[in-house]
Amino acid sequence: MTQQTFTDQRQRFTGRAMDMSRAVLKIVSEDVRTWDVFKWIVVVLLALNLLVLLSLGGLRSEIAGLKEERGASAQDLAALSKELADTRAALTQAIAGMRSGLHDDIVKINAKLDARAAPPPPKPAAQPAQKPAAKPRP
Repeated sequence: MTQQTFTDQRQRFTGRAMDMSRAVLKIVSEDVRTWDVFKWIVVVLLALNLLVLLSLGGLRSEIAGLKEERGASAQDLAALSKELADTRAALTQAIAGMRSGLHDDIVKINAKLDARAAPPPPKPAAQPAQKPAAKPRP
């Protein structure tokens, strides 16, 4: 008799659980049908994130190998940083040269514009011709 009540309780529990899961699935499916593209993109990105995290566990040995190689790459890093510093200095020098050249060109253009805008210098007035001295009349 005790086993029969446990069996009945189990069947009722499984029946209720199945009814509950069907109701939840119905609600979820109705909600999913109304999703827009943004929500689907979020779900896809979350799934991709989970896949990356799961695959990261297999990559730990590769990461450890890369950490061991880090000592050898310090020399490469030093050479690369020196090359970057040289490139930066060359670019700074080139930019300074271009600025000074541009400044000179602007000064020349401004001088030409000022010369055009200035009123022309007054022309010297022609002096009237002197009348010949009057001859005395005889």
